[in-house]
Amino acid sequence: MKLSSLIAAAMVVALPSAAFADWPERPVTIVVPAGAGGGTDSTARMLSERLQAKFDVPFNVVNQGQGGGVVGISTIKEADPDGYTIGVIYNFAHYQPMGQADFNVDDFTPIAQYNFDPAGFHVSADNEWGTISEALDAIKAAPGDYSISCGGGCGGSWPIAAATLLNEWGVDMSQVRMIAGQGAAGALQDMVAGGFDVVPSSVPEAGPLIEAGRVKGLAVFGSERLEAFPDIPTLKEETGMENALGAWRGVVGAKGLDADVANQLEAALKEIVESEDWRAQMTGRGFGIEWKNSADFETFMRGEETSVREIVGILGL
Repeated sequence: MKLSSLIAAAMVVALPSAAFADWPERPVTIVVPAGAGGGTDSTARMLSERLQAKFDVPFNVVNQGQGGGVVGISTIKEADPDGYTIGVIYNFAHYQPMGQADFNVDDFTPIAQYNFDPAGFHVSADNEWGTISEALDAIKAAPGDYSISCGGGCGGSWPIAAATLLNEWGVDMSQVRMIAGQGAAGALQDMVAGGFDVVPSSVPEAGPLIEAGRVKGLAVFGSERLEAFPDIPTLKEETGMENALGAWRGVVGAKGLDADVANQLEAALKEIVESEDWRAQMTGRGFGIEWKNSADFETFMRGEETSVREIVGILGL
């Protein structure tokens, strides 16, 4: 009896490990804290197709963009750490200081970053500013005279990128007029009509208006010029500043995600991001590619947590 009891106990102890070793045995949910059709949704669906082919089980994308993404991020945070609910994450550091939700890096298991889209600094074509330095100097001299669209909420990636740049240029951020709106596309149209002086957004979002000669891109906040927009200089070229600022996306699991599952996902994502078809599809649709493994991704997110919350405080948001 004692021996059989010991064997039974050993089997019970071994079951969780065996279950994780066989992961995935059933469909996996990829939570997307954004609505259908946007960049986060599109890249998640591109990943899901390849993960499904890799693991031979469905990876189902579930959109939960309610509350500006709070619902979806909460779902990822509160999921069982068994690998059957993972999610695509983006800049979430602003939710906590703005009183919208209490999310921190420690609430998740970072798996990998796969995307970075540098911000662009856009003005209307008839604006007298010809360079980003001229724009920054003018705003610094009279910060209350100019309006900057946040696109959506003012804690998002594009306005935070612009605010970080302005702050480092020595602009009095307490006087800057940053105005929330209904998205970058609408804000760009409003700017063309005279409603805003500056709209920070991704360059591809402004692309149609740039190509139509109605908007000027003064700088891209990345390390290199964009292949599709070679005439727009980098921030470093124009100012000497090396800030790489913009929107990023990565994959995370719940806190305490089984290490074996996390390692399998990280390895699969690395294989995907390094594949030629993935790179061609991403660049063809205007998305930047940025790979960070789990350790580097965690370090990056912790840095974002600090810097974003600092600028949110400076902006009084």
